[in-house]
Amino acid sequence: MSEHPDPRPRDHTDAVQDIARDLAEVAAQISTFKGEANAYLADPRYNPLRHRLEIAHAAVEAAAVEARRRVRLNESR
Repeated sequence: MSEHPDPRPRDHTDAVQDIARDLAEVAAQISTFKGEANAYLADPRYNPLRHRLEIAHAAVEAAAVEARRRVRLNESR
């Protein structure tokens, strides 16, 4: 018999919480990129890049919100 008990199995709530946390970090990084793009890429030629960063940031934020919503739903069960 081992000295330490086996860790509990990882469930979906744990996985979703980790994903939500990771998505928040990604959103923060993209937000930093957006700030740098706005500060340094004033030339209109870079508008597509700024637009793509905005879309990516919005998508990651939406995914993080959905992950947090699912965690709350699972906790209420």
